Amino acid sequence: MPLILRVDVDKPYGNSNLINAVRSKLSEDYWYPDISVFNSNYLGQLAEFLKHCNRENVSGHFYFRHCTVPDQRIADLMNQGKHKAGIHAENTRSLETFKTEWESVAAKCEIELISFSKHGSGQLKLGKYHYAPYEPENYKEWAKELNVDFRFGNDICISTQDFMGEQDFYSKIFWIERDYRNEQFSDLESVVNCAKQNVVPILIHPSNYDSTPEVKEDFSKLISLAKENNVDWIL
Repeated sequence: MPLILRVDVDKPYGNSNLINAVRSKLSEDYWYPDISVFNSNYLGQLAEFLKHCNRENVSGHFYFRHCTVPDQRIADLMNQGKHKAGIHAENTRSLETFKTEWESVAAKCEIELISFSKHGSGQLKLGKYHYAPYEPENYKEWAKELNVDFRFGNDICISTQDFMGEQDFYSKIFWIERDYRNEQFSDLESVVNCAKQNVVPILIHPSNYDSTPEVKEDFSKLISLAKENNVDWIL
């Protein structure tokens, strides 16, 4: 059985330093000038992450916010790696607000959108346009309405049992970011061993891959462990 990669593209300029973090926040919540001097690092951390994935033949599902719409450079890297794209939904107050957000992102996107994930897990309001509550049963109905895919939930896995029998929709997920792992199920070796019998969804954020050394280290280690144990990555 395989691993399956979910990538939430949250930050247009990453968060590796204060300047980039501020630029990202301005883009998330307010209009930001489309001037090359400001955009020189737009999705730079995502480009590096995609290059890593492409070198390792790891394809994934990439989810974009209204402030991280992929440009042509990103679209080319996505196509090279045969990755899939969708939206990282924020304004989920209703089906109508969700459809408006989908149409807005799709109109600007250089690649086809086929699915969505939810931004945030219901605890915090994460931006001006973000609706915090996490309501997966609503999203399943909206996916049917729009004939798109809603494959990943936002709950954190706590044991290998969480993946038994799940298919088409994975309610729980293993985070590469260590702060979001449950201490009962946190080591990468257990993840790969579990993937020998069940599909295990993996979540990572390119901004953290760029800014946090242990995130990059753990993702690389997971890829190596998967190779050593003949565990594939699927879409």
